[in-house]
Amino acid sequence: MNETIKSIIDIIKSCDSLQLCTIRMDGYPETRHLMNGLNQNIDSIDLHFLTIKDSPKFKQLEKDNKCCLYYFNPDTRYAVRLFGQMESIDDIKEKEKYWQDKYSRFGLNSADDPQFALLHFIPKMYKFYVGDEMKTGLI
Repeated sequence: MNETIKSIIDIIKSCDSLQLCTIRMDGYPETRHLMNGLNQNIDSIDLHFLTIKDSPKFKQLEKDNKCCLYYFNPDTRYAVRLFGQMESIDDIKEKEKYWQDKYSRFGLNSADDPQFALLHFIPKMYKFYVGDEMKTGLI
């Protein structure tokens, strides 16, 4: 793994939250805040998120799965943007690996709840900032 990817992973792990940018049904961009809880212990850019299937973000990603993730650490002022596609994982065994009982606060009952959506981000490109230095590239 090259140093840039390692640095990107370090930034992702250092962030409690991120911004997910999608395209709304009317064609305009939309950004929303997500928690980064599923990606705090990663060793690759294999990122997962959860949502509810009735949510606007899920419906937007079903229509157009291209999206952008923006991570920013205010303490270090390091930032990374990842551009790629989001896919929904329907495999129950995979969903069980990520399920936590605390998700019941979102109205979900279990990993096989029909409203539980596990999302997997497939990165294609990055734009990466460390201080004043910017790097871009393909993944």
